[in-house]
Amino acid sequence: MTMRKRRPTTARRGALFALAMSAVVLFCPIGVWGQRTTEQFIPIGQSPGLSGTVTYAGEIAATDPGARTITLSRPADAGTVTVGVARNTRIWLDRSSVGRPTLAGRFADLAPGSVVEIHFRDPDRRQVAEWIKVESDRPD
Repeated sequence: MTMRKRRPTTARRGALFALAMSAVVLFCPIGVWGQRTTEQFIPIGQSPGLSGTVTYAGEIAATDPGARTITLSRPADAGTVTVGVARNTRIWLDRSSVGRPTLAGRFADLAPGSVVEIHFRDPDRRQVAEWIKVESDRPD
């Protein structure tokens, strides 16, 4: 007498698939995670859902390394805004205009006259930057 292996029924496989997909949707906010991990590769002003709505773009008017702040001149409203740069603020050198990949930057790369895009930790208060993209043509 031979024993046959029992194969899962179509209904059981369907239920397992639905359960697995539900777990993925509930526990893995892929869209947000994906945006955060790829943000550094998106050129200044082209971040889907962020650029122009929850980010500031403009030119750096002044920097204060002691206070770790930058003053941004915003042509859109002809004003300036001072933004805090925390030690864990991500700074990226956007070299897409010269066909080069993005590099990690540091506070010293935030020079007056540089064009930047800033995303804030708290979009309502807009005081401390979560990340800053700096337009750059710096070689490797």
